[in-house]
Amino acid sequence: MNKKLSYEIRSGSASNGVRTILPADSNPALRGIAREVPISDITGKHIKKLIAEMKALLSKEKYGVALAASQVGEPVRLFIVSGRALARDSRNSPDEPEKKDERPAMPDQVYINPVLLKISRMKKEKHEGCLSIRGKWGVVPRAEKVMLRAHNENGEQFTRGASGFLAHVFQHEMDHLDGILYTDKATNVYDEKPEEPEAHE
Repeated sequence: MNKKLSYEIRSGSASNGVRTILPADSNPALRGIAREVPISDITGKHIKKLIAEMKALLSKEKYGVALAASQVGEPVRLFIVSGRALARDSRNSPDEPEKKDERPAMPDQVYINPVLLKISRMKKEKHEGCLSIRGKWGVVPRAEKVMLRAHNENGEQFTRGASGFLAHVFQHEMDHLDGILYTDKATNVYDEKPEEPEAHE
């Protein structure tokens, strides 16, 4: 049974104080239910620093499209979706080559205390990878459309719908906040082929 983890845990920093993306087998935060961030803390020093560090980590990942706080050892309900993922044509699946120059660059988007409001009955299988499980990818069935509500890094509430690729990204990240890995839902898990990079979350 998943356990709610303490908001005070700080396990995502290496011995030199630099935050890192932790592998699933050594990160207990990935198997626990993350806590909500108090609204008053969203614009506080710690959350601001966490967001900045997560954005920096995500920017270094060539195929990374999203990152949850749990992946860096912070058991709070927060994830970031890269501008690359937001700009990507929603008709593209994670296993298809990304179209170049299809849209202007977009900033990363922060989702704090996200809640799924709607989820379609129709599901579709797509390939997924994970920055916490390197060298693997799997085929995961997920809802084709979702709508969620969250707060941004300024504490403002917003609602966003998504379909296709982005809907899969949202569901993958929501699972991270509930202690679920994509390998728990995958119909098949494979070793990643170097010549066939996947989108990782």
